[in-house]
Amino acid sequence: MRLFALPLAALSLSAALSAPATAQETPRLALFSMNQLVRSSKKAAALFSEVEITGKNLEEKLQAKGQELQALQQQLNSPSIDPDKKEALVKKLRDVEFDAKKTQEDSQTEFQRVQKKVYDAITKIAGPIVEQLAKEQKVQMVLSDQALQILAWADQDWMKGFTAEVAKRMDASEPAAAAPAPKPAAPKPAAKPAAAPKK
Repeated sequence: MRLFALPLAALSLSAALSAPATAQETPRLALFSMNQLVRSSKKAAALFSEVEITGKNLEEKLQAKGQELQALQQQLNSPSIDPDKKEALVKKLRDVEFDAKKTQEDSQTEFQRVQKKVYDAITKIAGPIVEQLAKEQKVQMVLSDQALQILAWADQDWMKGFTAEVAKRMDASEPAAAAPAPKPAAPKPAAKPAAAPKK
């Protein structure tokens, strides 16, 4: 009987060690969408408005350069152009083309800088909410749609559900947490006590 005792003990130990692998639960995932958050959260939208305003201003600047180039090109193509002025006009066109290219590069850099600053500000507020919600829902991993460029299919309700809850909680949070900039409003209460003695 002792001969069987060791193999049975080893077998039961082996079964105990392999049990968690077979009973392993399916990973729980959630998807967080920054774009959806900006569309569905008032606080995120307010912060993101800086990106939209910057984009609009830069686009107007680029359009102005484009119109300037177009006007110069039309002057050059005009059959009535004075040959003496044509050379100066060609030089001016080259200068404006160079300036337009630099403006476009600078605009791209500026837009990306503002976008990163705004996304960082939104993430600073949303990040703790995402973490708390993930723990509540016992989620093991939260994916971001910014990185999911190979996604072939996903349940749309599932994709939107997690971010919708983050947006709801973000808008329900204290205004001071959303906008650290209004802290200079603290001197206003100091002005009220000054008004009270006048009465």
